Amino acid sequence: MRLVTIQSPTGGTAGILHPDGTVTPLAEAGHDSVIGLIESGPDAWAEAESLASGSGSQRIEKAVLLPPLPRTPRNMFCVGLNYGDHFDEGKRPEGSKIPDAPVLFTKPWTCLVGHDATVELDRTASSRVDWEAEIAVVVGRGGRNIAVDDAMDHVFGYTLSNDVSARDLQLQHGQFGQWYKGKSLDGFCPMGPSIVTAPEVGDYRDITVELRVNGVQKQSFGAAYMVNSVARLIARVSLGCSLLPGDIILSGTASGVGHWREPPEFLGDGDVVEIESPQLGLLRTHFSE
Repeated sequence: MRLVTIQSPTGGTAGILHPDGTVTPLAEAGHDSVIGLIESGPDAWAEAESLASGSGSQRIEKAVLLPPLPRTPRNMFCVGLNYGDHFDEGKRPEGSKIPDAPVLFTKPWTCLVGHDATVELDRTASSRVDWEAEIAVVVGRGGRNIAVDDAMDHVFGYTLSNDVSARDLQLQHGQFGQWYKGKSLDGFCPMGPSIVTAPEVGDYRDITVELRVNGVQKQSFGAAYMVNSVARLIARVSLGCSLLPGDIILSGTASGVGHWREPPEFLGDGDVVEIESPQLGLLRTHFSE
């Protein structure tokens, strides 16, 4: 099942996206939002799944897609340095090793934008805006101190995201970093186009992702190469900190970001970033000044 949120006069209308490009309003399953469905639990998910076969009542071609979860319960959890090749491209001090435990920070839900959105580059804030393709994990069942062996039972689904990063702000204080500030400007978390539920994805380790800037491939990686698995991420994030239904965990990016290229590359006016996955769809973002 694939869930979308479409712009409507009242804000956003949630729906089930069918393979033929039609949508069934989630209201037909008794829910007015994707977060409402998630919070209702597994029985409600199964009922909604029953509507996923066949065709919907409206087409999606000209619809404006919001993020599947336009507002999350709180800040999104993010993971840094979760792919070995991204750690290696970072010109670390000699002898540095990738951390054993997940490196965690957050992004506010206020930087979420949907598929085909335009992000305005605020040059008073940053001149070095970079891309990071990521697989986002959507939590279904909440919990605290979740065991690694039980963690996958807490996954509702997956979606694509771009952890857009202002490298000048992020690295302003050298080794101490300003990850939250550098990654939390308005529009700095494109997400979508839909949430694909865990049963439809199957083994998330089969997910592959490609990022292109103006049609040129910059990143290509698979979830199987995560240093910390999704189960380990959930266990770590929930350690002494209750996860909530609808929480989002951005699972990290692989090599190919602009900052570490020779010479460095950053996003500018008119650039288009596409993140595509056979399992999760296409997320396109336009950048302007």
